[in-house]
Amino acid sequence: MLWRVRTTLADRPGALARLAQCCGEREVNILALQIFPDVGGVTDELVLATPGGWRMRDVAGLVEEAGGRDVAVCDASDHSLTDAPTRYLQAVRQVHAAEIPVEEVLAHLLEGTVSTDGPESLEHSLALEVVGRRVVVRRTAPFTPTEHARAAAFAELAEAVAGAGSECGAVPDPQAAVQVRPGRVGDHVALQRMHARCSAATVYHRFGVPLLRLNERLARRLVGLDGESVLAMAGEEVVGLATVARRGGGTTPELSVLVEDAWQGRGVGTRLVHAATRMLAREGYRGVLLRGQADNPGMLALVTGLGLTVRVRMAGDALTALVGIADLPVPTAGDPVTVGGAAAEVVSAPV
Repeated sequence: MLWRVRTTLADRPGALARLAQCCGEREVNILALQIFPDVGGVTDELVLATPGGWRMRDVAGLVEEAGGRDVAVCDASDHSLTDAPTRYLQAVRQVHAAEIPVEEVLAHLLEGTVSTDGPESLEHSLALEVVGRRVVVRRTAPFTPTEHARAAAFAELAEAVAGAGSECGAVPDPQAAVQVRPGRVGDHVALQRMHARCSAATVYHRFGVPLLRLNERLARRLVGLDGESVLAMAGEEVVGLATVARRGGGTTPELSVLVEDAWQGRGVGTRLVHAATRMLAREGYRGVLLRGQADNPGMLALVTGLGLTVRVRMAGDALTALVGIADLPVPTAGDPVTVGGAAAEVVSAPV
């Protein structure tokens, strides 16, 4: 049988070893352990597996015999064996997907129950603001300073995710025609809306980090302040972005592509790459690098479907593709060129 135990041990060497020894002598297995340091002592939370027939008071007596004080024992499930970082990452996904009310997610993380109003009971409670609402989480075991800090950080994250979701704006019509054009000053606002509509996986494959919110400064850079960009537009909404970066005077620029989930697999990424590479070919470049994650199936499909000479290299989790553009026809400014079956205008002005 599994039990969740929380106790305070003396903050001195050997205290935890004594508890482990006592458990071993009684054939009790310690399956999980969290340590919450505090002034004057250390709070330990353990998941114990005991022989059949053990009761709650038997578990409490064992821990007290080993030097534990303020012992709290309750039944546990297999869920208790999931480590804390994994549970918090899963909670972030739940908040982002809006699968469960955020206050219920927080209560689940803290192993308590939630109440947004009413008088506080004799149980231990933790109160904070979550997305504009006062939330009180209660349970029998006291909350440690570490848990207070985790809860506050989670509330800040929930606020950021809720704010990002409110910026999504109208979803572009999936039947709308897509036009490819250079990025311009002011496009950063529509780019932020597109980012908010993208899934966490799509964002991670582009940036390599779980970027929950695209701030204005980075959005402005992506549409042209530190390089060049090409946008795929469905009406007034951005649905795809290709950015060019020149690394310290190197001879081969790098190209990154982000396409909104609903528009993937429809040739948008290919059109963006073709438009960007033709601009680079006009400037005299002979190749361009595309980088991404090896586990991104869309990346490999994109580079192999360009109809250009491509050399692909995989190293661990990274995928690098060198696309040859030396033989591309070089259009002049204002000339229309065919890009993935559609027309795009090539301009010479900085973007």
